[in-house]
This record gives sequence, structure tokens and C-alpha cells, in this order.
Amino acid sequence: MKVGIIRCMQTEDYCPGSTDFKVIRDKKGAFENVEEDIDIIGFTSCGGCPGKKAVYGQENL
Repeated sequence: MKVGIIRCMQTEDYCPGSTDFKVIRDKKGAFENVEEDIDIIGFTSCGGCPGKKAVYGQENL
């Protein structure tokens, strides 16, 4: 499974995203039932409310 993480731009100053990587590595939460390997292919911020730049950010993954 390939996963791209898009986080809220308002939290990027105090949230490095390290918990996101740990949850995926340990297959917890939403990833509990995933049996296949999980590859993180991107990590970006949304670009600010209302998230107009989120789709553009995905194109760069």
C-alpha cells in the first residue's frame, strides 16, 4: 500500500509528523488491518485553508 500524508498547515509549526510515521510503521489505528507493506510516498502540508493547494501538493508526490 502506498500512502501520502497531507497535514494541516496550521499545525506544521509544532507538529513534525513523527507520530504519523510511527503509527504507520506499527500498523496502528486506521492501519491495523493492513497486511501488506506500507510505503510512505509523500508528506506535505495542505497549503492553508480551505486546502486549495492540497491537490497541487499531491501532484508533487
